[in-house]
Amino acid sequence: MNALYQQKLVVNGQLAESTGVQHKVEQDIAFLRHRIELMKKQKIPNNIVITTYENMLKSRLSVLAWLQDGNNEIPMP
Repeated sequence: MNALYQQKLVVNGQLAESTGVQHKVEQDIAFLRHRIELMKKQKIPNNIVITTYENMLKSRLSVLAWLQDGNNEIPMP
């Protein structure tokens, strides 16, 4: 990414680099995928919790896609 152009987001009322937020979202995605996998392997899986985690995962994946789209370098004319 161009050093002159660094996307910033407001997080908890503070400006933050989008790459830091993206890293946190990626960590959340890895955690959720791992938990879903473990929960599905239980003798009696809790489908309500699994569905909740799957919905959370979908949300995080959407946020990640949005962040990645915004992190693409803008071509200069």
